[in-house]
Amino acid sequence: MISIAPPVGTGGHVTGLLDRDGSLSRMTALADRARAGAGGVLVIRGGAGTGRTALAGAFAHHETLRGTTVLGARCSAEEAGASFGGVLQLFEGDLLGLRDAPSTAGGERWGGSLHGDDLPSLLWRLLRAKASAGPVLLVVDDVHLADAHSLRWLAQVARRLDRLPVLLAVTERSGYDLVRPDPGFAQVVGEPRAHLCTLEPLGPAATLSLVRTALGEGAPLPLAADCHRASGGNPMLLRALLCDLRALSSDGADTSRLPERCAELHPGMFADAVARWLRGCGPRAASAVRAFAEIQDEDDALALLPQVTGCDPARVTGWAAGLVRQRLFRDGPVAGRPVFAHPLLRQAVVDSSHAHQRAEVHRRTAELLHHRGDPEAAVARHLLLVPAVGAPWAAEALTGAAAEAARDDQTDDAVAALRRALLEPLSTWRRGQVLTELGCLEFRTERASGTRHLAEALRLQQNDGAKLRAATILGMALVAGGAVHTALEVLGELSEEFTCSTDLAHAVQAATAMISSHDGASWLQVVARLKHLTERTPGELAPTAAALLTEYEATAGQLSAREVMGRVRALTAIPTDPHLEPYLLASAATLAQWADQLDEADRLVARGLTIHRSPLLHPAHQSLLSVRAESRVMRGRYDALLGDDSLYRAPSEARADPGPGNVHLRAQAVIALTETGRLAEAERLCAAVAAGGEHDCWEWSEFLYARGLLRLAARNPGDALADLLECGRRQSARDSESPVVTPWRSAAADCHVALGSAEHAVPLAEQELRLAEVWGTPRTRGRALRALAVSVGGRRGLELAGQAVDILRDAPEPMPELITALVSFGLALHDSGQCRQARETLREAAQQAERLGAARAQLTVARALRRCGARAPRASHTGASALTSCERRIAQLAAAGYSNKEAAKLLHLAVRTVETHLTHCYRKLGIRRRGDLAAALGTAPRFGA
Repeated sequence: MISIAPPVGTGGHVTGLLDRDGSLSRMTALADRARAGAGGVLVIRGGAGTGRTALAGAFAHHETLRGTTVLGARCSAEEAGASFGGVLQLFEGDLLGLRDAPSTAGGERWGGSLHGDDLPSLLWRLLRAKASAGPVLLVVDDVHLADAHSLRWLAQVARRLDRLPVLLAVTERSGYDLVRPDPGFAQVVGEPRAHLCTLEPLGPAATLSLVRTALGEGAPLPLAADCHRASGGNPMLLRALLCDLRALSSDGADTSRLPERCAELHPGMFADAVARWLRGCGPRAASAVRAFAEIQDEDDALALLPQVTGCDPARVTGWAAGLVRQRLFRDGPVAGRPVFAHPLLRQAVVDSSHAHQRAEVHRRTAELLHHRGDPEAAVARHLLLVPAVGAPWAAEALTGAAAEAARDDQTDDAVAALRRALLEPLSTWRRGQVLTELGCLEFRTERASGTRHLAEALRLQQNDGAKLRAATILGMALVAGGAVHTALEVLGELSEEFTCSTDLAHAVQAATAMISSHDGASWLQVVARLKHLTERTPGELAPTAAALLTEYEATAGQLSAREVMGRVRALTAIPTDPHLEPYLLASAATLAQWADQLDEADRLVARGLTIHRSPLLHPAHQSLLSVRAESRVMRGRYDALLGDDSLYRAPSEARADPGPGNVHLRAQAVIALTETGRLAEAERLCAAVAAGGEHDCWEWSEFLYARGLLRLAARNPGDALADLLECGRRQSARDSESPVVTPWRSAAADCHVALGSAEHAVPLAEQELRLAEVWGTPRTRGRALRALAVSVGGRRGLELAGQAVDILRDAPEPMPELITALVSFGLALHDSGQCRQARETLREAAQQAERLGAARAQLTVARALRRCGARAPRASHTGASALTSCERRIAQLAAAGYSNKEAAKLLHLAVRTVETHLTHCYRKLGIRRRGDLAAALGTAPRFGA
C-alpha cells in the first residue's frame, strides 16, 4: 500500500486546497455514504499541477475519515506495462502476508503467481474482507497511467461498490489533448456511478493570500497579479515561484516585481516546476507548448504549429482554448491569437527545451515561411537562431533581410544577417558580394573586422568590374583607418591589371585621385600627374580626370564660377562609362554647388544616388552625400539636414565614434546646430568627431571651420581664431586658396574684430575679397565685402556693407549670408546716425532669420535692434503663415492623404524629416491630428507649390 501524505505548501499552507473547500465538502459527504454501506466512485480531474494529488491526500487524512482503512496506489508511465502494477500497490502488505501464511484447514496454501488467473478474485476477496471490518477508502493517483489489468479490475470493483462501505477515489489528468485520448475513468465505469470533481486554477484572491503568506503582508498587489499570470493559478507552478521569490527575498534581493528572466530566479524551482508540468502534459502536448513558445510572435502561430510539430491540425484550436481555460495562455491583442499568460512562463518553457529542439523548430518555421512567400525579414528571424541550413534559399533570405535592415538604418540587424549568410553555401561571386556588404556595414563600428572582410572580398572577385568596386571600397576603409598610402598601393596594383582597358584604368585613376585627397602630399602628386597628362596629350584626358583637375584649379583660385560651370556642362553631356559615371557626377555636383548652382547640384546628386546605389564606403557616394548636406546648409535648410538620418546621425553614449567618411557631414551638422541655437548639441558632436575622426584628411579642415564658427557663436573668439587659422594653414598646404571651400579668412577676420585687433582682420578680409572677385558668385563676394566692412568700419565700412547687401539681395535665391550682411549694414547705419533706415534694415534681417528658422541669427538681430533702440518684431510662430515652404508642401501632401513614406519619396526626403516637419506643422497650426490639416491650412486638401 502506498501512503497518501497530506500536502504542505508555501509557508505551511496547503496550496492545493485553496479554492477547494467545495470539492472537499462533496468528498466528505461521499465518505459518509460509504461508511453507511453505500459505496461509490469519486473521480478528481484536473490538468497537470492543479493539485489533484494534494486534494486526494488531504481527503485521505480528513478528520471525518477516522476509523476508515485507507489504501493508496500511485500509477506511473514507467509501470504501465506491468500487469496489475497499480492495484497490487493497494494490497502489498496483505499479499506478502498471504505468501508467508500456513496452509489452510483444507491443507491448501496460496503460493501461485501474483499475476495468475485467480489474482483478480483474490484481490476482490481481500477488499471484501477489509470492508467487513469497517469502511475502506481506496485512493489511486494518476489512474490515467494505470496498466490495462489494473484499470479493468478497478472498473469492475467500481461497479460492485453499491452495497459495500468502500469509496474508490481516483485522480485523473484531464484536458483537451493534441491526440484523441482514451476514455476517462468515469466513462469506463459509467458516469452515473462516478462523482466528478474537476479542479480549476486558483483565483486571484487565493494567489494574493499565498503571495502575502510567503513574502509578507506588504507584498504589493501588482506582484501578486504578476505571480497569478506567470503561474496561471496552477498550484504547483505558483508554489515553486513563491519558493524562488522567498529565497531571493532572504538574500536581500528586490522582490517587489517578478524578474524578467528565469535565470534571475534562485534556486530555480519555478523552471523545474514548469518542466514537470510539461512532462505531466504528455509528450505531444509538451512538444507543442515548447514549439509555440518559440513561434508565438508569428501572426499565425497556431496555423504553423501542426506543420512544425506534426500534431493534428483539427485539434490545435481546442488545445489552445484548453490552455486559455487553464489560464496558462491568454487571449492576445489580436482575436484568435493566444499568447502565454506571462513572459516569464514562456521563457521557462523555452529554457526547458534542448538546444537542438529549439533549432529544429526555427529551421522548420523558416522553411515554411520561405516556401509560402513570407517577407525575408520574417524568415531570417528564425534562421538567425539555427546553425547552417545548407540550402540556397536560406542565404537569399538572409541577404534580402540584411538589405532591408540596412535601408531602415538597422545596422546591427543587417550585420547579424550577413554574418549568418556566410555560413550557408555561396558561390565565390556571391560570397564576395556578401563580404563587401558586410565589410561596409561593419566598418561603422568595427573597423578591423570590416577591413578584414573587405580584403577577403577583394581576393574573391573574379571579374574586373567587381575587382574595381571591391578595391575602391577597401581603399576608403584603409583611408578611414589612416592608411592612405596602403590604400593607394591597393589601387596601384589594380591599375597595372587594367592596362588593356581604358575605361577601367580611368576609373582607377579617378578613385585614386579621390582617395589621395585625404592626404595633402598625395593629392598634389596626383594633380601634378594630371597636369602632365594634359600637357603631353591635350584633349585626351578622361572626363573624370578633367573634372578633378577642374576642382583643383577652382580651389586654387585660377578659375571663375562661370568657367567652371562651362566645363561641368560639357563634361556631363558626354556619354560616360558606368564605372566612371559616379566619379564624374560627384565632381560635377561639387563644382556646381561651389558655383551656387544649387538646383543643378541637387539634380546631379539625385541622379548619382539613384542610378548608382553604391555602398557608403564608395568615395563617389560619400562625395554625393557631402554635396547634398552642404547644399542644405547653403540654403539655410538646417532642419532638413538635421532630420535626415542618411546624412547626419547624432552621436550616442554607446558609440561616440562618428564613423568612417562622415567628418564632412558632421561638420555641416555642427554648422546647422550652431545656426539653430543648439550650441550644447553642437559641442557634443564636436567632441565625438574629435575623438573618432581622422585628423589628417581633407575633411578635417571643414571640421575646423565648423568648430571655429561654433566657438565664435559661443563668444569664444580666441579658440575660434585658432581653429580657423589652422584650417587656413591646412588649406594652403593643399593649394586651396579660394573661399569656395571654407571661407576661413572672413570668419577669422570676425574673430580679430571681436578680440579688438581689427588691424589683423583687414588683410584677411581683403585677401578673401580678391579671391572672391575671381570666383565671382554673389555669395563669396557678399560674404567677403561684409567681413571687410566690419574690419575697416567708418564711412568706408558703411559703403562696403551696403554693397554686400545689394549683391546678396540680387542672388538667385535668399541665402543665410544676407542676414549677417543686413545686421552689419544696419549697425553701420545706426553708427552713422541713420537710425530709421537702420531699424528697417534690421527688421528685414529679422524676417529673413525667422524664415530660415535660424535661431542664433534671430538673437543676433534682436540684440542689434535693442542697441538701435527698437523692439524686435513679433515673430509669426503660429498659423498657416508661420509655415516654411517645405513645411507647407509636406502639410499639403499629408492633408491630401499621402502617407509620410509617400511624401518622403515625392520630395526626396527621409521619412524622419517628413515626420519632424509635420510635428512643427501641428504645433504652429494648433492641431493634433492629421485630419485637421486641411481645415487649418485654409485650402482644399491638395498638393501645390
